[in-house]
Amino acid sequence: MSVKDRILKVAKQKFLKNGFYKVSMDSLVRELRTSKSSLYNHFSSKEELVKEVIDVLNSEINTRLHEILNDDKLSFKGKLISISEFTKNLLSNTSEEFLKDLEINTPEIWEYYQKSRIDRINKYYRRLFEIGMNEGKIRDDINIDIMLAVYLNLMELPLKAEYIEFLDMKNQNIYEETTEVFLNGILTK
Repeated sequence: MSVKDRILKVAKQKFLKNGFYKVSMDSLVRELRTSKSSLYNHFSSKEELVKEVIDVLNSEINTRLHEILNDDKLSFKGKLISISEFTKNLLSNTSEEFLKDLEINTPEIWEYYQKSRIDRINKYYRRLFEIGMNEGKIRDDINIDIMLAVYLNLMELPLKAEYIEFLDMKNQNIYEETTEVFLNGILTK
C-alpha cells in the first residue's frame, strides 16, 4: 500500500469515527508512524485530506451500489434490501461528529459531498426504481423524478446535524425510519 493510500485509510477511519475537527494532523502522523513532511507532501492541508477522504468514500459507495444493482441473482426486493443494509451500515460507521464537521466547519466540502450524493441518487436510485417499476413492485404512474426528489429530501434527515439533534436519534435510525415512511407511506391499509 502506498504512503498516500495508508494516510487516506487511517484518516478515513479516524475522521468517520471522531469527526475531523478533533483529529489533528499530529495525531495522524503518530498513528501512521511517519513524518509531518511526508503527510504534507501528499496533502497540503487538512481540508485537502478531508476532500480526498470524501472522494474515497464516494468511490466505495458508488462501487458497492453498482455491484448490487448489477447482481443478476437479486430481484428488486433483494437489491432494495441490500442497498438499505449497506446504507444503514455506512451510517452506523459514520459519526454524527463527522457529518457535523463537514456541514459546519467545511461548508464547501459539505456542498461537494451533497452534490456527489445527489448525483449518486439520481444515477443509482433511479436505476433501482426503474428495476422496481419493471418488476411491477413500484407504481409506474408516478413521475420517477418526483420519486427521486422526495427520496433525496428524505435522505437529508440522517445527514444534517439540525435534524439529528431535533429528532434525538442516531443517523442510522433516522435512515431506517425515513426509508420506512418512503416505502410504506403513513396511511394504514
